Amino acid sequence: MHLKLVPVAAVLLLVSGCVSLGNPFLKLKPDYSTVPEEELKAFAAEVEQFVIDGEREPAFDTYASIVTDNEEFRQAIRMRAARSQLIQDLLNSGFAYEQKSGTIATIRTREYKRATDRRKRDQDALVVINENANRWTLYESLVKASHWQPGALGAVQDAFFNARVDLLSPGQKYQEPDGATVAK
Repeated sequence: MHLKLVPVAAVLLLVSGCVSLGNPFLKLKPDYSTVPEEELKAFAAEVEQFVIDGEREPAFDTYASIVTDNEEFRQAIRMRAARSQLIQDLLNSGFAYEQKSGTIATIRTREYKRATDRRKRDQDALVVINENANRWTLYESLVKASHWQPGALGAVQDAFFNARVDLLSPGQKYQEPDGATVAK
């Protein structure tokens, strides 16, 4: 019975190897010298507020150095806004945290395993995977559409991470610069 699954697994691995999602473990050092720092921080705060509010068709303020009329970027925001409540529920559970790399992660502990069943953990994993994929799409498409140097990616990650931390509810967790996970 299990031998029939081997070809299916091989095909899935082969196909998934063709997908580029960026590296969710990559945290580039933020170099704000290549981007308009204050404008980027204001924009990140605005985007993250739209996402938390579930706003799927946001109307952005005007930003001279930031290209906001990019369909790939807007689709990532739509998808993130649609799953916003799931992300908030996961953060409120105490079993997830905002990583300094600009992604979200689950905290896989014994307590998490006891508090959930396999189906719930699989659902959480899918939510996290899709959220992180959309965040990377947002970061990379923003850099590309705004014609910034590839090194600007670290500043974009940092600006969006800090904007999200500012919007966390009390008790929700995030990663400090030294790597420690703390609650707000």
